[in-house]
Amino acid sequence: MKISIIIPTRERAEYLRYSIQTALEINDDNLEIVICNNASQDNTEEVVKSFSDPRIRYVNTGTRISMRENFNRALHESSGEYVIFFGDDDGIVPGQFKYLRQLLEAHRPDGISWNRATYGWPIKGYGKKTGGIRFYKNSTYGTPYLYNPNTKNIDALMGCRLGQLFPVTPNIYHGCVSRAYLDKMAPSKDIYFDSTIPDVNFEFRTILAGGNFMHANHPFSINGYSPASTGGAHNNNAPDAPGAKAGKAFVAENKTDPLQDVMDHALTIPMVFFSTLETVIQRMRYTDRTPNYVRWYQYGLTARLGNPDRAARITEILTEHAARTGTQEQLAAAENMPPKPKRTLKERVSRVMSQAASFKVSAMKGNENTILSAVQVCDDILGCDYEAVLQNARSGKAAWKDARKRSKV
Repeated sequence: MKISIIIPTRERAEYLRYSIQTALEINDDNLEIVICNNASQDNTEEVVKSFSDPRIRYVNTGTRISMRENFNRALHESSGEYVIFFGDDDGIVPGQFKYLRQLLEAHRPDGISWNRATYGWPIKGYGKKTGGIRFYKNSTYGTPYLYNPNTKNIDALMGCRLGQLFPVTPNIYHGCVSRAYLDKMAPSKDIYFDSTIPDVNFEFRTILAGGNFMHANHPFSINGYSPASTGGAHNNNAPDAPGAKAGKAFVAENKTDPLQDVMDHALTIPMVFFSTLETVIQRMRYTDRTPNYVRWYQYGLTARLGNPDRAARITEILTEHAARTGTQEQLAAAENMPPKPKRTLKERVSRVMSQAASFKVSAMKGNENTILSAVQVCDDILGCDYEAVLQNARSGKAAWKDARKRSKV
């Protein structure tokens, strides 16, 4: 069974080199690594061609396209029965990959989600908590289980309780999905994603449609963040912030896309989720349930906080959307409510407890601190214990204790 790891990339050669290496360290011949270069003007092609591994497939779009189109193109260029996307400053944990394959071959689910770890690139002047990895007890060595995202996640999605969705929700990005399911869910023959943010598009579309998915509380990949990250461009950046340049490029590229969302998201996370939901519902012609618009408008309005340069635009977008959809009353109600908190009290308590049962280590290995050293450190600490957990030969609790011991060596 071939598995495709897809890395879409654009102007991030200095990160991409290490990201590719995380995949190359996987000892698996039935693996394909697809690098889809969105017409980068840096030395991306030179970086890719410096590797001679036959598992690499390199594609250059030739002209700059949107992120959605690049994801879509990359998926068409891949050939695996299962597909994993991650970013060009992210990495896969190579020593844990064999356990992911075991789960896929044993259960053949529509896809597998997992608890990805997080790593901040230690770039001078960027971030205060970079250069390390935190391990969480409840996100490591967990027994996998099956779930239907429609049954599990639909109420939370409609009610704008997004904290209840993650990480147990299908995802193509830092997740694994079968090509058969992707083909079945494709909006049309040549289009797999039909709104601006492809991973959120797939996630929401899958929650609405349902399927036979599996979740494993174990880190198979690490989400990297850096000044060049697209995610960072959506985190309330001032014009001179590190992510501002990435944000401007993202907006410009999306304007060329023939598939536009039903409303703009003003480069903010809350509006991304709201815009994607409305776009997916409209394009799926989904009529079974109606979102709680008061809660969704309340969430969208939080994008104005700490974002004075975009506040007027956000208000304009939501006002226009309410007029189009006849939901002015819900928007007015949301305007009179206090801003939706980032986390509920229950979620905050859970976060504190999770932090208490965790430990953090430096991602430095030798003289290097990159996503490559981060996945290597992760493998050093996780070891081979997950196999025994999957075979019911060892408890996750016992494996966690040993991991903590290894972290102190």
